[in-house]
Amino acid sequence: MNYPFENDTSAVIKKLARKSVRFDKKKNLFCLSAIIVAVAMIMMSLLTVQNIIYQNQKEIEGLHQGIFFDITQDSKEKLLANEEVKSVGLSCNIKTVKENSKELSLIYYDDDMLSLIPAFDGKYPEKASEIAVTDAFFASENKSPEINAIVQLNLDGTLKNYTIVGIYHDKTSTAYPVFVSLEKCRELRGNNLLNGYVWLENADTLTKDEATEILSQISEETGLNNWTVSSYYDYVNTTLSFSNYAVYGVVAAILFLAAALVIYSIFYISVGQKVAEFGQLRTIGASKKQIYKIVLKQGYMLAVPGILIGSIMGTIISYCLQSKGWSVFAFIVSLCGACLFGILLVYISVRKPAKIAANTSPISALKNPVGIVNYRTHKRHRITPVYLAKISFSRNRKKSLLTILSLGLCGVIFFLAASYQSSFNAESMARYWDMKYGDFKISIDLENESENLDALLQKEYFSDYVKRVGDIEGVSNIFTYATVPVDFSTDNDISDSTLMLGYNEKDLASLNAAVLSGNITDDTELVVSDPERIYDVYHWKPQIGDTVTFNFKNHSGKTITKAFKIGAITSSNDGMGGYIFRMPENMLKELAGYDCTYAIEIQAETEYQEIIEQELKLLVSDNRDVRLQTLQDFIVEHQSDNRAGFTLAYAIAAILWIFAVINQINLTVTNLLSQKQEMGTLKSIGMTNKQLKQAFMMEGLFTTLIALLITAVVGIPGGYAIGIFLKNAGMSTGFVFPVVAFTLFAVAMFMLESLMTILLIHSWKKQSVIAIMRN
Repeated sequence: MNYPFENDTSAVIKKLARKSVRFDKKKNLFCLSAIIVAVAMIMMSLLTVQNIIYQNQKEIEGLHQGIFFDITQDSKEKLLANEEVKSVGLSCNIKTVKENSKELSLIYYDDDMLSLIPAFDGKYPEKASEIAVTDAFFASENKSPEINAIVQLNLDGTLKNYTIVGIYHDKTSTAYPVFVSLEKCRELRGNNLLNGYVWLENADTLTKDEATEILSQISEETGLNNWTVSSYYDYVNTTLSFSNYAVYGVVAAILFLAAALVIYSIFYISVGQKVAEFGQLRTIGASKKQIYKIVLKQGYMLAVPGILIGSIMGTIISYCLQSKGWSVFAFIVSLCGACLFGILLVYISVRKPAKIAANTSPISALKNPVGIVNYRTHKRHRITPVYLAKISFSRNRKKSLLTILSLGLCGVIFFLAASYQSSFNAESMARYWDMKYGDFKISIDLENESENLDALLQKEYFSDYVKRVGDIEGVSNIFTYATVPVDFSTDNDISDSTLMLGYNEKDLASLNAAVLSGNITDDTELVVSDPERIYDVYHWKPQIGDTVTFNFKNHSGKTITKAFKIGAITSSNDGMGGYIFRMPENMLKELAGYDCTYAIEIQAETEYQEIIEQELKLLVSDNRDVRLQTLQDFIVEHQSDNRAGFTLAYAIAAILWIFAVINQINLTVTNLLSQKQEMGTLKSIGMTNKQLKQAFMMEGLFTTLIALLITAVVGIPGGYAIGIFLKNAGMSTGFVFPVVAFTLFAVAMFMLESLMTILLIHSWKKQSVIAIMRN
């Protein structure tokens, strides 16, 4: 509100700010670049994450809520008779067969399961001679998809003709599923082998516990006892965890700091160059508040196009990264977040320079503009390129410091990213998590929810495998791993399902090294691991002497209930994976009444490894319940899993490097332009172009050298900490200095600084000394 006796100067302030923005094109370009990059990254991050969450939730909307294993087709009617059941689909993963260097997965789906497949042409197989395939099948045969095509396949030990009656259009698939009829399914696997996928009424309104209770009641009514709850309720309400928010918060804070440093530095330098102009405005009556508003207005004028362009660029990048799962709500939320980020970024960055401009005294501004050095204090020094670089560098320490901080921050983040990559060792990770001693591993997949783990373990495959593998020439040792699925409950009414792992002599060293309390002796009944995670999940703090009751099935199918006392508690780094309970392997097998081995590791002599691998492949070729993996398989898998982390770390470093380059260019160009008259004066008294070039290059190298020193001083301890963290997590042997990455970074920074200086000075060579001095 303006009172009658007040003058409304907002139009004048706006006009002055607009003229200043139009005049300072270089400053505008640098500021806009910083705002655009920062806002684009924030917009891209917010939008991509929301799109991924939305897409995941959309994909599981039609997911079943429960699975009943090993049922017949008649059991489907029993399930549908329950009023809580909406629909039931039957399926069976029959087996995998090899055909012309590709593996065909034979699958049976009934009509309810078939209806879930999008983009399906034709009909579903009804006869034993009919099949349905995907586009990938035709692509592998270099043929066009065609209904009623005849193909020859060996699905049951005999080469036969099969008619393709249906095509599932999925060209991106690298697998080769082959859908067969119920008749063919019965030929290959028998009748009592179908899995029933159950959809419940009003499933989206139920919690996981409520769905479990309903499925339990259905099991009692139908007599179908082998069932489980699906992963539907683990994903239907997926949100970002605190750790996710923390990661995005750190990334946003780094971007904010880097961009703020650039914008603050640019405006600080600009304000320093315009002190005389602000002094004149103060002399003719402008108040501190009006000067403050002029500078702040300049920032907002740059913020609007910067936020707009940055949001558009961020949206485009996000679409390229995640083209699915888009929604208007996610876009609006992301846009609001990016706009708020951009406005706060500009306000916080420009606020301090605006205050500096407002607080400048008119007399001091006109008398001694910022940036002018009193050379009388240096009159006894010999004027050399090194001396000129030194006094120019120290002329405005704050301006140089801002650039050094920006370059240093970029360097530190880059060094940490490079340290992460150089220190990471996929073989160490494979040895720690997957295969501690051997070169080959035969195992049952413990995470496969579609299989009945109890039934698989009770087939006791590994009793035979250990004997047969031991007879292979070149096998030096075999290590076994045992487990039993259990339901557990504690004295404070905590209950859940998990796996009880067995340990033997090979595991004692790592277990004892990780003991937090208690002792592992021959009499120890139960070892509990990772108390921090237990408390996070169950809000239970296990103590030595606590009793835990377990229910599990023995070989005859009888449920055994037995209580054990906790004898030792270990950290998560005990070398036995993520499950929380361990007991001696011989005790575990005695309680279960069967050989509950789920994996064996085979240690082989080097010269026999290729032969042993072929023997092992032949050994497990007819058993779809187990899989053979080599140490190299795990190494490749971990390299692939961590590639995204490396990419993210280097992407952040690259973005920060862009900010640092903007700041470095701004400082270099500003220094050269502000000293152009001085350069003309020095040339007039005999200094050569070569000497001037050396002086300016040395000034830039001072900045780069200090930034690299900060990178080394801060980055090396940080990289060492990363190396120790990776080592403790089983992902490294320790810190490895990133020699190549650090050398390339240093060379790039020096070359950039030198190139900018050479190009700018070269552009002035054609001007006379008088013309340079007049500028």
